[in-house]
Amino acid sequence: MMRALVTTAALFLLAGCATSGAPADPFAGMRTGEGTVRWQEEYEFSPMPEPWRLLELDEEDYSIAFFRACDHGTPGNYPCESIVAYAEEPFGYSRDLNQRQKEFFRRFLWAARIDFDEPRVQRVRALEGEALQADTIGHERVLRHKVLVRVVFARRGERVVAFYFTQWRPSDREFDRAPMEDFHRFIESFGYLKPSFYQRLQ
Repeated sequence: MMRALVTTAALFLLAGCATSGAPADPFAGMRTGEGTVRWQEEYEFSPMPEPWRLLELDEEDYSIAFFRACDHGTPGNYPCESIVAYAEEPFGYSRDLNQRQKEFFRRFLWAARIDFDEPRVQRVRALEGEALQADTIGHERVLRHKVLVRVVFARRGERVVAFYFTQWRPSDREFDRAPMEDFHRFIESFGYLKPSFYQRLQ
């Protein structure tokens, strides 16, 4: 539960979570000869390219998140920013991908008072298996903000995991969908270095 909460918090509480004075290479000591990163000896992936920046989460958290501001500056200029994240425990409990995305959007960004349009759902492939992609736009009607959301639900063994893309904008400003290309390259590069704790129990 905490893992999902931390990841979700990172999506709208950026000022307090983001790195400040980020080191030259936040992945120092984790890079392979191929340029990928071995994260906590659990995951391997190609990091998001500049100007994306790694968000600093709890070191015990099994989530990864990256931030990109509209002006490429420091986090905190909401509502003009994008987030990419991986969550080991996305909201919900169902192992059925369709049911899981329905459970997920009942809780996702609820604290930010977001009303989501009906998600557009399509079957895709991710993590070398069946996956589900859900696209929607959320509206914060009091502050007149909106958020573009794409979530890819995939499987790690029998468990459902998720990759998030969110982009915040004022309600009268257009979204920029180009950063979604980085999001999909990140997913395509993502893999596991060993069976999960739950897979080892089976």
